Amino acid sequence: MNKVFLIDIDGTICDDIKNEESHLYPKANVFPDSLNIINKWYDEGNVITFFTARESKDRGVTEEWLSKHGFKYHALVMDKPRIKDGQEYVWIDNRKVR
Repeated sequence: MNKVFLIDIDGTICDDIKNEESHLYPKANVFPDSLNIINKWYDEGNVITFFTARESKDRGVTEEWLSKHGFKYHALVMDKPRIKDGQEYVWIDNRKVR
């Protein structure tokens, strides 16, 4: 069964860059193996959606960075709610969530 992956960008697939330092997005270093793993999931028929707290104003630079590094994906959702250190995301859905 195919899966739908919601994948954060900063601190997950590359350097952890805060919104306040958005001028650094173009220079973010890709984490080892993240590109191969995500593209493998894509090639297996899974849906890849990048879900990031980066602001909408940074959509263009984010799309360029993903393309430059060769990430395969279906969608990019910007403006994920930001959380502070020590907080966590809780996802509630009528479908199974891991």
